[in-house]
Formats: sequence, C-alpha cells, structure tokens
Amino acid sequence: MALRLTGHEREHLFHLAGNGGAEDFDEPERLAAGVAAVPSLVEPNPAYVTGFCYDVLSRNTAAAELFGIAAPSNLARWMFTDPGARVVLVDWEREAQGLLARLRASAGRHPSHPRLTRLVEELQTASPEVRSWWPRYDIQVSHAGTKRLRHPRRGPITMTHTAFHVAEHPEQTLVIYSEQATAAT
Repeated sequence: MALRLTGHEREHLFHLAGNGGAEDFDEPERLAAGVAAVPSLVEPNPAYVTGFCYDVLSRNTAAAELFGIAAPSNLARWMFTDPGARVVLVDWEREAQGLLARLRASAGRHPSHPRLTRLVEELQTASPEVRSWWPRYDIQVSHAGTKRLRHPRRGPITMTHTAFHVAEHPEQTLVIYSEQATAAT
C-alpha cells in the first residue's frame, strides 16, 4: 500500500510488469457505498451483491430472510455446507451445479488467488458433491432465470432473478429477485 494505488491502478501496474494481475494479494473485496446501497433500494424484493469468490458483500433484509444469509457470508459455502440451502432451494442439485460452474469460471479467471483457492479446497473437503462435480469442468456465467424456493413464512414460491455486473468491478454481481407473476385466466 506504500504507493496508495487503487485496485485498477495496481492491476495495471502488475500488467505492465508482466504479471497477469495482483493475484498474490489476499485483501478483502471492497464494495462502493453506492453499490452497497442498491439492495436496500429494491426492498421488498430480495437482492444481494456478490464478489468474485461469491462472498455476499451487501444484501437486503428480504434476501437475509429468504436465504438465511447473515453478513459476512459466502453463497458457495452456504450452498454446499449449510443444510438450510437444501431446504430453501427446491431444485438444490441444479442450483448447486450452476453455482459451482460459475465458481469454476471465476477460478479460471483468477487461477492463483489465495482466497479463491482456499474456498475451492474447503468446499472439496466439506462436500461430496463438489468432489464429484468439480472434475467435470462445467463453466457458466451469471444470468437471469427462475428459481423455485421455500420462503420461511410463505412456503413454496417461484421467483425470477436477474444478474447485473457492476461497471467498475465486473466481478461483482448484483442479483435481484422478484416474484413470478401468475398468468390471468
């Protein structure tokens, strides 16, 4: 930190020096205050922002209630080590495979990042599904879709979700859920 470079400046400096990135740094991911505020702005819809390791960097109360996500948290760790994930996500196996494929894509972009490497090792130790699925090399990017969930107060619901990448930090993703409208008869 002696040069007081921003993340983008440090990344550029490493690129100029012939290193693909500042992967050796094990700093916590930072979220701009304006971006951190967005999930609260879309209440009562569940919303959260994740980083490249799937750390939950910001979330609103609706997301905390629906997913049981308390800060700080990590979606990948929750998915594979918290039995509550299998309760909340009706189609847990499909959702878990998709998240693992997105984590693999992130690992491909950051092959030597220590936090990401430790997370993958932790998940492989903790989860037989990760041990089985990781070698398949499935890759996926964040996208919109529909999920069937079990809400703690309302029971089974179907929600659509949309993922938005933060302009200044494209590895950070804002995800907003909304209840799927029912067709009029």
